[in-house]
Amino acid sequence: MQRTAGIVLTGLTTAVVTGFGVASAMVARRVIAAGRVHHSEVLPSSSPITVRLDRNAATGLPGRYGLEFDDGSRVIVGPVIGRETTDGSVMRSVIAGRVPAGATRTRFTGAAVTPADLGVDEAHLATTPSGAWRFDGETDSHGDSDSQGDADTGNDLDSDSDSDSAPHDGTWVVHTHGLGASPLATLRSVQAVQRTGVPSLVTNLGSAFTERRSGANAADVDRVVAAIDDAVALGARRVIVCGWSYGAALSLAAARLRPEVVQGAILISPMLSLRETVRHAATVAGVPRILVWSALGLLGSPLLARAAGVRGAVPVRELSAGLIPGLPTLAIHSPGDTTIPVELTRAVVPGSPSLELVEVAAAPHGLEWNVDPDAFDAAVRDWLDAR
Repeated sequence: MQRTAGIVLTGLTTAVVTGFGVASAMVARRVIAAGRVHHSEVLPSSSPITVRLDRNAATGLPGRYGLEFDDGSRVIVGPVIGRETTDGSVMRSVIAGRVPAGATRTRFTGAAVTPADLGVDEAHLATTPSGAWRFDGETDSHGDSDSQGDADTGNDLDSDSDSDSAPHDGTWVVHTHGLGASPLATLRSVQAVQRTGVPSLVTNLGSAFTERRSGANAADVDRVVAAIDDAVALGARRVIVCGWSYGAALSLAAARLRPEVVQGAILISPMLSLRETVRHAATVAGVPRILVWSALGLLGSPLLARAAGVRGAVPVRELSAGLIPGLPTLAIHSPGDTTIPVELTRAVVPGSPSLELVEVAAAPHGLEWNVDPDAFDAAVRDWLDAR
C-alpha cells in the first residue's frame, strides 16, 4: 500500500511539474511572441481617395496612420473625415497608396511615415553590413534630403559620410522597433531626427524588412550593437540609441555594451525593464507571479528557451537593467498607454536626474507621434538641440 501510494504521489508530482513547465513555456511564448494581429474590417466605399473602416478603439483616433493588407500592400490614411451613425463606421482620407480591390480587412498601424516621406526611393534604400537601413539628415532649411534616393542597395560605408564636414557633428541615431511592429514603424522617429540634420540607421532585427512583424530573438541585442558599430564605421563620434517599446530595452542593453560611443537615448512608449513590464501585465491579467518568474527563467536558459521557440537564451537580466545612470535620456510616453503604462516610466523619474519625460496627448501604446506629431517632433528636436 505504501509503495502504491508512493507511486501515485510520484505520478501526481510529475504531472504537476510537467503541467507547470508547460504553463511556463506558454507564458514564455507569450512574452517573446509578436502578438496577435488585430484586424479592422474594410467596408465598401464609393471613392478611391477614401477608406471606410469599422469603428474601434484605434480606427477612430485623430491623426495619420498606416493600413497593412494581406497582399503586402500599404496605405497611409489621414484624419477621420466622416462617421456613419447607422453602422458605426468611420471614413478616413487616403494620403498615399491604394486600397486593394476587394479588400475586406486590414491591420491598422502607427507606421505612417514612408521612405518617400524621407526623400528616399524604397526600392533603392542604402543598407549597412548589419542590414540596417540608412537615412541621411536634411541638409537645408527647405527640408531637401541628401541624394540618398539614388544610393546603391548594397553595403554603404564609403568615405563620403565623413563626419568632420557633416552638419550633425558626428552624431548618428540608431532606431529599433518593438515586438510585433514593423521596422517601418521607426520611420516616425527617423523623420523627427532627420529634420535636425542628424542621420539615422534603422536596426534589422533579423527578419526581412518586407515582413511586418517579428518576435523576440536571442540575438536582438547583438543586432542593435552591430548597427551602432556600423554608425561608427560611417564616421559617428557619438551615437544616440532610439528604441520603441521593447526596442527601448534592447537599445539600453546595447548602450551598456558600447559606453564609449553611446551618449544618449530616446525612448518611446518604453519598456525600461522586461521583468517589470511582464510582471505588471501578469498582474493585470491575473497570471500567478510564480508562473511569470518561471517563464522568465526559462527564457534565460539556452536549453529551456527552446520550449518557447527561441534558439539561445533571451538576455532577460540585461533587458531588465533599466535606465543607465548618467546617460542623457528622453522618454516620450502617453497616459493613454495601457500596454506599458506611463506610471512605470513616471516611477523612475525621481531617481533618474538624467531622464527627461515628455507626456503627450492620450494615445494607445506606440501611437504618440500619430496623435500629436508636432509635440513629438518638438520634444525630439529640443532634446537633440540641448545635447
